[in-house]
Amino acid sequence: MKIGSFATTNNKGQIVIPKEMRDILAIDTNVVLNLILAGKGIYLYPVTEFLTKAEGESSYLKLLEKTKGTWKNENWDKLREKKSKLELESSNLRKNVW
Repeated sequence: MKIGSFATTNNKGQIVIPKEMRDILAIDTNVVLNLILAGKGIYLYPVTEFLTKAEGESSYLKLLEKTKGTWKNENWDKLREKKSKLELESSNLRKNVW
């Protein structure tokens, strides 16, 4: 287990990020932090870029336009058959290893 720095919270649940860590991550009063709850811990990341809803939708629409029709000519029954065959072959190979 990696041990970094220890901090305690005040009565509002606030903590102080140690100066050396703030310096390394370039965190100052203007930096927005993203807090992510993961398991029994909290990960804290400085946010470097925001994507507005309009920008996100625009990017998504561009991606859809770029990939439009990619799968339209596929024979789904053949793909399913190929997948089943590959899975069966892989399963048999694993059995042979044992």
